[in-house]
Amino acid sequence: MTTGEEPAAAATESSVDAPRAAWGADFDPDRLSQLETRMWMAYYRRQPARLFGLLVLALREQAGASWPRSVAAGVVLTRAAIGFAGARDGYDRFASDITRAYRLLRLPERVDIGEVARAELRWWVVRREIGLASGEAAGDAISRLYAAIYGLPVERVAEAGRLRGLAAEVRDRGAAADPEGPRGAGRGYWPEVARLLRESYRSLSEAVESDPARSS
Repeated sequence: MTTGEEPAAAATESSVDAPRAAWGADFDPDRLSQLETRMWMAYYRRQPARLFGLLVLALREQAGASWPRSVAAGVVLTRAAIGFAGARDGYDRFASDITRAYRLLRLPERVDIGEVARAELRWWVVRREIGLASGEAAGDAISRLYAAIYGLPVERVAEAGRLRGLAAEVRDRGAAADPEGPRGAGRGYWPEVARLLRESYRSLSEAVESDPARSS
């Protein structure tokens, strides 16, 4: 998992793995939000194996990537996430893994993968640096991430970004106030996090489905 080499199976190309114009356009928003909620739980409870398994399923759901590519990208992203969790500075070093993971997922050729990776890392960093009030800044970074991936104006995906950033803030505030800490059951905040993520992915799905370029 930390060898730095891509799994051999991921290097096998097929027509399924070819870059697509409508990357990640056909996901089930409710299924994806459920997976993300469980991923966040695994991340904060320090369950890397569970996080990896859920991430692979989420990549399959959102990106429609093959199993080999989803597993390969999941390995790289899990490594970045676990490394980031223990870091307190030098965050730029995780950009290379994030970039590599998105390359494995075969985004359309029009997409600037470097921009996508910077936006992904940015929303991780603003939560760390701003703390409990990071929802708005995280939402802005997420909106820019979606705009870069889907080739849409930022304003079209701003609501999806805002809701996901707010979900992150609700999680952070809830965990900070919970006497059981971040590894507890979180009954006071996880249901609201799940609701916000569901609404976020529904909004994103609507924005992507209504894209004129996709219909043409």
